[in-house]
Amino acid sequence: MTGSTRDANIAARGMGNRAREIRARWRRIAMRTRRVTGHVPLRVPGLLFAAAAGAVLWFSTTHADYLLFPAALVGLALLGLCALCTVLASVALRLSLRKPSAESMPEQIETTHIVRTGFRFTRLAIWPLVEVRMEWEQPAGIEVHLDPVGRAYEEVVTARERGRHTSITRRFVVEDIFGLTAMTVGRTYQRALRVVPARCAQGPEVIVGHASGDAFSHPLGRAEGDLIEMRRYGHGDPMRHVLWKTFARTRRLLVRMPERAVSPMPTTSAFLVAGLDDEAAAAAARLYVETGLLGADFVFAADGAAAPTSQPAEAVEQIIESVRERDNGGGTLEVFRRNVEPVRLGRCIVFAPPSDGAWCDRVAAFSRALPQPATVIIGVEGDASERPKTRLGRWLVRRRATHAHVNPDLLRVRAKLEAGGMQVKVLHRETGQVLQ
Repeated sequence: MTGSTRDANIAARGMGNRAREIRARWRRIAMRTRRVTGHVPLRVPGLLFAAAAGAVLWFSTTHADYLLFPAALVGLALLGLCALCTVLASVALRLSLRKPSAESMPEQIETTHIVRTGFRFTRLAIWPLVEVRMEWEQPAGIEVHLDPVGRAYEEVVTARERGRHTSITRRFVVEDIFGLTAMTVGRTYQRALRVVPARCAQGPEVIVGHASGDAFSHPLGRAEGDLIEMRRYGHGDPMRHVLWKTFARTRRLLVRMPERAVSPMPTTSAFLVAGLDDEAAAAAARLYVETGLLGADFVFAADGAAAPTSQPAEAVEQIIESVRERDNGGGTLEVFRRNVEPVRLGRCIVFAPPSDGAWCDRVAAFSRALPQPATVIIGVEGDASERPKTRLGRWLVRRRATHAHVNPDLLRVRAKLEAGGMQVKVLHRETGQVLQ
């Protein structure tokens, strides 16, 4: 690697770290602002409503309008009643959250899978004019659905992003039915959670495209095929290869010899590039690692990994941890190339996101340094929660999926990679189809 390339990689990594720090700083500022404003019962619509009601009250008082005066009083009284109910209901919610909940959330969940955590909290059904909702503040990328069970809500979550977390922060919002007042209650629960990307569907095109097959006959290849050729007996040839029937008939001592063949090079190396919308690529990488599509003797690494691995469990851990390297996608490709034997890089697979970024140039430079151009698998996905259960519905989804992800960004990424001589395949996560 030249000095300019090394400097460029260091500069890119520095820019990625700065972008990550800026994003984290703004996230902390937003969380602090939300905590402060959560203790103020009036929302912006409530403040505007109060200002409008106050202006109407002042106008009706100065102009002796006996129609607008009671209307303004009723509006202010309604706003005060909503604020009072919201504050008292939030206090009741805080007291109820002190009681231990029979939470049965597993330590590991998979993305796109619906999980009932067993966590319940009061619906505030007896309180007038108010309702409560809840979301996960940390970790991000978790969709929360509240299932009413009696006078309580039961939590149902669906993870959309992989990651490893040590705590869960739930944010409860008590608000009135008019949207004028609201109070926020936050609770942090120390619970280890490991979110693993759900495996991509294993379609027939994926299996056929990576089957090893038989050896190919080649006159200059190594003698490692079947024993189908013959030659004269030579000193040192094993006696078990002698054609005794031919010797009895022709009195010529011949032996069988293996066919000179060239076996197809197995896929022994793969790399996951992190980036925006890379969950489908991570799902494809997990499929290839855990189902043996990379072969028994594979080498795998993901962005951010210090060294490649040949163990499926360690490879899945690297896939999970790569979510932290989205701002520096492909930044460790050179480390991967230096740590892997060149013979293993003869047929290398790169799992990549569909969104354009600096990783495209890094993958192109990585592919040019290989014995053969890399094969890039771009993972795309749709809405798995709306996947139909009927056979006709699944057929329609597959028909739509073939052209659903033809967007300018994906086409631009594909054109860049194919211009570098790489073979590009687009793999749909839900159906396992290789899209055109």
